[in-house]
Amino acid sequence: MNNENKDNKHFKSVFKEYFRKEEAFLLPNILCYFRIVLVFVFLAVYLCDFTVAGNENANVYFATAIMVIASYTDFIDGYIARTFNMKSNLGKVLDPIADKLLQLAIALALVIRFRGFYSLDLMFVVFLCKEGTLMLQDIYLAKRNRSFDGAKWYGKLSSFLFYVISGCILFFGPSILRLYPLDTEAGFHYSHIIIDSLCSFVVFFLLLAWIMYSLCVRKLLHSGTDIVPQKTKEEEKND
Repeated sequence: MNNENKDNKHFKSVFKEYFRKEEAFLLPNILCYFRIVLVFVFLAVYLCDFTVAGNENANVYFATAIMVIASYTDFIDGYIARTFNMKSNLGKVLDPIADKLLQLAIALALVIRFRGFYSLDLMFVVFLCKEGTLMLQDIYLAKRNRSFDGAKWYGKLSSFLFYVISGCILFFGPSILRLYPLDTEAGFHYSHIIIDSLCSFVVFFLLLAWIMYSLCVRKLLHSGTDIVPQKTKEEEKND
């Protein structure tokens, strides 16, 4: 019973720290809510074929525009939080969740739309394994009062390339398949060269970020000092 009470108290303290009423409606956090909603709108639009003014790829164009808007909110919410002092613990939780949900939706949409391209399947699997591992590592580090202290350059680079290259495949993919039909030998060959090459580039940088973050975790766990600053005894007395 004592252990259960301790766990409940710990959960309540964590919940109060990260989910405060006064932070719920800060503009950066509202943008995060908006981005999460756009994730589901993006999937629905991209995977439902419809025609506008005779354009058979209207869903592709609309979905790509939604992806660009969602990606832009990922930049602008951080800018607003830093510039106007609207940083919050809730935002620290929401922002990466919204970001990874968007990336997951894009990877899933590509796998469903471009069936038979195993490079896209590989990219999807690598993405899931990387993010799942990093999430477990975050939890493990947090229990030991340590953290990555923000995203690293290799993580930002892999995310940037993921958005750019995935966006290109989303937007230009249907045109590539029309130009190089899969039911012809030459078309099958050239369409796979283009899409597989782009996916291989993304997979390489996802793996690079995965390995580098894993090495960073190992370094943190073997270091003698905590990355998250701790209160001194004097500060605790003042509190």
